[in-house]
Amino acid sequence: MAAPASAPPPVLPSDPLRDLAAKIYVELVCRNVVVTENAAQIKSNPENLAKISFKLADAFQRIHIEIGRPAAQKNQDFSVNSADLASWNAAKP
Repeated sequence: MAAPASAPPPVLPSDPLRDLAAKIYVELVCRNVVVTENAAQIKSNPENLAKISFKLADAFQRIHIEIGRPAAQKNQDFSVNSADLASWNAAKP
């Protein structure tokens, strides 16, 4: 008799802030590990590195939005007509 299939674990929605903080955390941990022949030691407290990672990720996201907003508003009245594209290949005198 086969064992009943268990339900798959719930999939958490992607959180861009958490994803960025995780990347920063991995980088910080890699930079704070001392590897010897017999052991590996983290020079900084991993919990402090995690807190710093989230603070840095939050600051990065806020500035990214602040800087990106004006850039997104440029050229909103720009339009390309098919006639404009045809003139690009026209023979020049």
